[in-house]
Amino acid sequence: MHDFDEYMIVVQGCYTLIIDDKRIPVRAGEEYFIPKELPHAGEPVAGARTIHAFGGRRADRTNQ
Repeated sequence: MHDFDEYMIVVQGCYTLIIDDKRIPVRAGEEYFIPKELPHAGEPVAGARTIHAFGGRRADRTNQ
């Protein structure tokens, strides 16, 4: 679960999202939007390639 939205696209192979005990296969070329605060998990199939983009605020790196 995140405090921000997540958008994912599968570039190669298959990635299984798990939301509310439901298994949702997301295959190459498909995309999925996960709203913030939605509990979820995922299982990539060997060789899967995914891109995940996260919304929210920019990280504050001035104190490092």
